[in-house]
Amino acid sequence: MAGATPQPPDRIALSLAATREGFAGSFDELRRGLDALPLDARARFSAELVFEEVVANLVRHGARPDGQTTLSLDVELRDHDVQLTFQDDGVPFDPRDRPDPAPPRDLEHAETGGRGLMLIRSVSTALEYTRTPEGRNRLTVTVSRDATARVRMSDGARSGA
Repeated sequence: MAGATPQPPDRIALSLAATREGFAGSFDELRRGLDALPLDARARFSAELVFEEVVANLVRHGARPDGQTTLSLDVELRDHDVQLTFQDDGVPFDPRDRPDPAPPRDLEHAETGGRGLMLIRSVSTALEYTRTPEGRNRLTVTVSRDATARVRMSDGARSGA
C-alpha cells in the first residue's frame, strides 16, 4: 500500500509494498510530490527514472519470497541536487558491485533488460549503498539540479578526464 507522509515542501516521503500495485500507486504519489518542487524538466525526469528503475529492480529481483517486502523513499531537494534515499527489507544487493553490461555486437544479439543500473548511473552524480544493522538495503542516489553540470560530468567521465 502506498502512502505519503506530510513533509515540508522540499521533501517527499513515501512507503510502499514492493509489488507492481505498490509501484503504480507510489509513482503517482511521487509525481504529485515532484509537481510541488522547483525542478527543471531534466532533473525531474532523472528523479522519476531513478525511482522507476530502483523499484522495478526490487520488485523483480530483490523482493523476499514471502511477498512482504517493503520500501521507503525519502526525496530531499537540496541547493544543487535532489537526493533520493531508498530503504527496503529485501534481499541484500549492492548495485555498486554490478558492472554495466557490455554493448551488443549488433541489434540481433542485443538482450532486453539489464540496463537499469546503467541508466541510473547515467543520470546520477553519486550512488551510495549500505546494508544497515537492521538488515535493510539503503541506496542513496543523487541527481543534479543543474543540467549543465551533469552534462559536463558525463562528458568528462566518457573522455576519461
